Amino acid sequence: MTGAKTGAISIARRIVRDYLRDQKATLAVAIFFMIVTALTTGALARLLGPAFNLLQTCTTGAPAAAAQTIWVLPLEVCGVLWLRALSYYIQQSRVDTLGERVVTAAQHDMFDSLVRRDLAQLNALHSGSFVSNFLYDATLMRDAIAKGVAAVWLESITLIALVGAMVYADWKLTLICMVALPGVAWAMERIGSSIRRATKRNMEETGSLSTAIVEALDGRRVIKAYGLETHASLITNDRLQLRLKQLVKLAKRRASAVPVTDIFMGIVVGAVIWYAGRQIAHHHLQPGDFAVFMGALLLAQQPVRNLSQLWPIASSGLTAAARVFAMIDSKPVIVDTPNATELTVKRAPEGGAVRFSKVSFNYVSDVGAPAVCCVDLDIAPGSKVALVGPSGSGKTTIFNLLLRFYDVDSGVIEIDGHDIRSVSLASLRRNFALVTQEPILFDESVADNIALGRPGAGRAEIEQAAHDAAAHEFIAALPEGYDTRVGEGGLKLSGGQRQRVAIARAMLRNAPILLLDEATSSLDTESERQVQEALTRLMKDRTTIVIAHRLSTVADADQLYVLDQGHVVEWGTHAKLMALGGLYARLYQHNLIEPNAASASKSEP
Repeated sequence: MTGAKTGAISIARRIVRDYLRDQKATLAVAIFFMIVTALTTGALARLLGPAFNLLQTCTTGAPAAAAQTIWVLPLEVCGVLWLRALSYYIQQSRVDTLGERVVTAAQHDMFDSLVRRDLAQLNALHSGSFVSNFLYDATLMRDAIAKGVAAVWLESITLIALVGAMVYADWKLTLICMVALPGVAWAMERIGSSIRRATKRNMEETGSLSTAIVEALDGRRVIKAYGLETHASLITNDRLQLRLKQLVKLAKRRASAVPVTDIFMGIVVGAVIWYAGRQIAHHHLQPGDFAVFMGALLLAQQPVRNLSQLWPIASSGLTAAARVFAMIDSKPVIVDTPNATELTVKRAPEGGAVRFSKVSFNYVSDVGAPAVCCVDLDIAPGSKVALVGPSGSGKTTIFNLLLRFYDVDSGVIEIDGHDIRSVSLASLRRNFALVTQEPILFDESVADNIALGRPGAGRAEIEQAAHDAAAHEFIAALPEGYDTRVGEGGLKLSGGQRQRVAIARAMLRNAPILLLDEATSSLDTESERQVQEALTRLMKDRTTIVIAHRLSTVADADQLYVLDQGHVVEWGTHAKLMALGGLYARLYQHNLIEPNAASASKSEP
């Protein structure tokens, strides 16, 4: 329990340090008007005494004496209530603004931390789980801050003002009320602890539900093709029921806070009435003072209730904040070295040499065979080099290591003689243009997607890149031309169109080293011819490394490296490797037979 308290205090301090400290002005305005609201609430209790005495004067047959104050008192009550309403509106709007600003800042930090993680960390994180953290946890954190600030300041100051009115009326009765406070505090602590546990389990179930939904949307084509709608619905329903179970538990525990407070308040009110009755009977307490005391006591019930609800809300919020901060604090492993330099690669033939020396790497340490083992590559500036081999042979891993998505386990990768671990990541990646087999587009305009290759590029440069990628014609035919949004993942475009937009992005980048993962695989014959011509122009005076699946497209490469199970088993020109009659020759023959067989089957009646 002590450890949990210490952790909660630490998290609360961090919230103040990281997010509330920059909101001092908003917080100060809110607190000022909370004080005004609290004082007006206390003033209302104090006005009950004069109001009670006024009514008593009227009933005892002294209307003349009452006439002097009968108009003043209602105006005072109205004035206090109006001032209280205005101050409450201002403080509540400021507190809500504060909460929204804090959660927005926390979400910014969460996403900033996410995109800066290593590729391995991103691959290990399910998008559904992150979305749950990003939305659900941050919202709980916001509620805890907004309602927590209101409870700590407004309700506490209001309670102090009302207790002051109670002491003014009768300090002995006030002492009777104070006896119940330790019991209320103990009950709230127990409820808060159980809520923290329930909230954590609910967050886990919410993450699982988000994962199921995201997977169903990502796999929608498979679900439709295999008729898996019922299966997907059952899985999601199971997650919903598990989450519902936790939500019900959480709701019951939160709902218990107010009744527990009311139980203690009932005992207090009963004791006060019994004691006050005896005091009034012996003329030790005036009815007007008792009216002030009871009015203040009943008004105090609301801030006590609100303070009791603070524990459940704070417990949920602190649990959520712990998960939010765990997300923010996750640091990438692959970072710049302390003395990292800037890498500037010149255009070939002056620059762009790439060398792998005895490079080995395994995605999971000490588990299974390495993804690549003792790989040596020597790529001359301005040359076109192809990486070929069966699936899983290590071709993509070489790209990942070259871009330093992962660090090698042993060996050295150099660009123009510079170990890539000795240069900054930003400068390293700035010298590459990458086109993957599956083009990645974002739900922005076509122009924006192309411009990602070089942020800040002008419209003329964007359109020229599209021309070079044989994409201008279909882009111009879109409903809004270059300003047409491409939809989620570019789904408003065909596969070939998406690929040409991705190639245009790479062309705009104008980097000295090109990485192509079979960049023309999704194109029809005519588009492929146009893009191949564009790529030929783009490759001029640049080092190009191609992952080849269709070997016929790389037969003209200056050098081919054949990989198998992480090892370079053959290298040389196409003619040399065909004459060797090894793995490359077999793969090449197989590549030729499959398309021919497919063409023959299509021509059969």
